[in-house]
Amino acid sequence: MPESNDADIDVIAVTGACAQERGSCARDIAEARGFVFVPAEQTGQGLEAVDRAVNLMRKAIHVPGVVVEYPLEAPVMEIVGSLTAPEAGTTLIDLVCVLDVGCMLADLDSEEFIRVPLTSDAGDGCVIASKAELLVAQIEFASTIAVVNGRSLQPKVLERATSLLSHLAPSAEQRLVANPCSRHGRDGLEVPGRAGRTYAQRPPDAGWVAILNQEFPPQRQSCMVEAIRYEQYRPFHPGRLHHALQACLFQGHCGHILRSAGFARLATRPHITAQWDQVGRIFTLSPLAFDDSLGAEDELLAFGQDLAFIGTGLDELRLRQVLDGAALSDAELEAGPMEWAGFPDEFPAWSTTAR
Repeated sequence: MPESNDADIDVIAVTGACAQERGSCARDIAEARGFVFVPAEQTGQGLEAVDRAVNLMRKAIHVPGVVVEYPLEAPVMEIVGSLTAPEAGTTLIDLVCVLDVGCMLADLDSEEFIRVPLTSDAGDGCVIASKAELLVAQIEFASTIAVVNGRSLQPKVLERATSLLSHLAPSAEQRLVANPCSRHGRDGLEVPGRAGRTYAQRPPDAGWVAILNQEFPPQRQSCMVEAIRYEQYRPFHPGRLHHALQACLFQGHCGHILRSAGFARLATRPHITAQWDQVGRIFTLSPLAFDDSLGAEDELLAFGQDLAFIGTGLDELRLRQVLDGAALSDAELEAGPMEWAGFPDEFPAWSTTAR
């Protein structure tokens, strides 16, 4: 009688906002590869359900791998973390994000919020997350992007969408899928993973990271989508920055900013590097690193501001003028931190107790 196999099992994770297209592509991949398919209805029960399913597959006979479909509310960082952990017993060979380009731009501008269940070690309950932020994270972490329903669009609209994806995820492999319901992987999804490498061997870089690192090579250049890097060594005046955000930056006055991210500093919180994170109309500024907790070999993430902007019709000159206007003036800079502490600051308070 053949023995069961306890070795690591190959896994292809499939994400995306449109459930029908995502499910169709996931099933196609599983059929083409001969993998077992685990649907989103099962993975939506939590990471523990995924672990149980994978463990069963590892112990089964003649199971070459598993295709695991995840709902939008499953945070992609948790997906990657759970499938690449040393003790997981899995080898993540591809993370496929399925995108209906007819809905993608609306989803990225959506102000809808979704309930995201907490992991078991965090207790019962859930948190509220932006649909747009969840989707952008899935795009930025993807190693393969399956673009479905693209051939129903006008060529310029499709070019804009694929160029935007190349800016958000420049290292991901894009594949135009003519029919997401194809049953035999005829659209190129039958062999995910390039040159037999695993996900860990070719980890994707988000476009904003590549922009800040000056390593930005979009696969599809287009004048329709632009990328701008903004650097400024002076901290922001929180009152003027808040006004700029509310009245200008994300109101279309500098063009349509679809995505911006990076590192920023507020004068009222001078020893904290903040994470600047914006998708569509959703913006957050949260503490990321504390200067006094850095070790001797650690480097500052940013001395002042280091931000990447991705969008359409961007007015770079005006964008820089607005941001420069929110930075400290010569007189304010010379006044020092004691004076800065009195500046109006409408940003939410940050907890600095847990580091």
